Amino acid sequence: MRRQTAITRFKWNNSRKPCGIPSELADIVIRVFDACGRYGIDLEAAITEKMAYNATRPQRHGGKVL
Repeated sequence: MRRQTAITRFKWNNSRKPCGIPSELADIVIRVFDACGRYGIDLEAAITEKMAYNATRPQRHGGKVL
């Protein structure tokens, strides 16, 4: 049997319902977009602002160990 990653292993179950990590991540994105629409958040502007801020920070700010 070919070894598969967790991402590809459970792409579809028997009922043809998408499942697994990709499906869960898609659910997260859908919910984020819904929340942005509900609260009038310009997600593109928020991401641009956050990325610009993050660019000013050291690579490993806060002394986090990776």
